[in-house]
Amino acid sequence: MKKNVIITSAILLVIALLIGSCASGGGSGGKSGKTEEKAAPAVKWSCDFSNPASVANFAMAPEEYWDFKGTAALSHDDKTLGMPLLRLDVDFTKDANSDWSEPKMRIKFDPAIENIKTFYFDIYYNPTFSKGGQLKSKIIIYNGKTALADNMTDSIKTVEELSNGYVKGTVRFVARGAKPVDNMLLSIVGYRTNYKGPIFIGNMRWE
Repeated sequence: MKKNVIITSAILLVIALLIGSCASGGGSGGKSGKTEEKAAPAVKWSCDFSNPASVANFAMAPEEYWDFKGTAALSHDDKTLGMPLLRLDVDFTKDANSDWSEPKMRIKFDPAIENIKTFYFDIYYNPTFSKGGQLKSKIIIYNGKTALADNMTDSIKTVEELSNGYVKGTVRFVARGAKPVDNMLLSIVGYRTNYKGPIFIGNMRWE
């Protein structure tokens, strides 16, 4: 009798563990009851700025600016935040009343990238460098001079506060490009802000 009780208890324990693992996997299970993991999207292009020379593929595009009367300059910086990043020194003080002040940078891809869908990057800025307003972002992807798609964000949301006054945001765009994409425009947009100081960008990638 005791053996039957022990065996029954063991079977129930195994069943309970199996049920728990299927639920925690988040899959539908299918007919076999096994979960299937989705393959991670392929990274078509990325830049972590560990090589200072990578900044050569990034340049401000003054001919594409919109309602921006300030100054903007790009450089490589691996000291301010203790990690290699693209540094954008920008001054929105002359555009503090603008709803959409847009300095743009052009990014070149060599070789061109294809079948892209989603663009990500991390952004770091210091809220004390402005007295109000918001920062937003926009992208346009190109094949040569032909615009293929564009997208824009609402205000950039903080996901982490750093110890030196800077905050981190993560930006995600969906902009499908089936044709080869050999360049793009990336904007850091000022909305009624007088932000003046560095903004840092890192962990860029297209999937």
